Amino acid sequence: MTTAAEWLIGGAAIAGAAGAAAFYATIGVRAQWLGPTDWIGRTDTNAVALTFDDGPGPDTEAILDTLGERNLRAAFFTVGQRVERYPSIARRIVTEGHEIGNHSLSHPNFLSQSFAGTREQLARTQRIIEDVTGVKASLARPPYGVKTPSYFSVARELGLRIVQWSVAGFDWQPLTPERVAAHVLRGARAGAIVLLHDADSAGKRDRRATAASIPIITDGVHARGLSVEPLGALLPTSALRSMNV
Repeated sequence: MTTAAEWLIGGAAIAGAAGAAAFYATIGVRAQWLGPTDWIGRTDTNAVALTFDDGPGPDTEAILDTLGERNLRAAFFTVGQRVERYPSIARRIVTEGHEIGNHSLSHPNFLSQSFAGTREQLARTQRIIEDVTGVKASLARPPYGVKTPSYFSVARELGLRIVQWSVAGFDWQPLTPERVAAHVLRGARAGAIVLLHDADSAGKRDRRATAASIPIITDGVHARGLSVEPLGALLPTSALRSMNV
């Protein structure tokens, strides 16, 4: 016979498991429970994709210079307020053939946003990107990788495909270019989507180490027989995406 205490313990365990599942669904980069996201690209391309968050900013130009010197294309997930602040850099991203995505208006944690606030963050950034660059963004990445049901709902409404990452350079920490590159190369393999940053959402840290890490990263990737390709070339079809869970 089950005692009241056992019922309480069992109920607490179930509630704890449900809470853990909800937490993972929200912050887990690979989680697909709330909706479809891309966290890794196609492995049959034998390539990796470089992506940059939180810009544009002054250090974006050094990153663009290096990418241009090596004839590489990357994806930049931009913050709406920073696109307004640095419109010429945002236009340069597009002019030089890079993809531009929606990284919210002000870089909030979407757990703190209402549905209306989430729509404002995404929809207004869409308008800003299009007004400044002439391009309608089709890709989105939530700050900190945090997704909510509202985020998925608004992204669908705006026709945005949510892209996370499989490898991080941890360049939000005070690391040398060599350390940033080492983090990336540790996980670099076919289909990898690499997370780097071309600005700091808090405005406290520069991204010179990130810019200087790019040649090290690309040389290391090439040494492994891989190439660096645009993100769009690596994103799987809907059928293949469902396998990346």
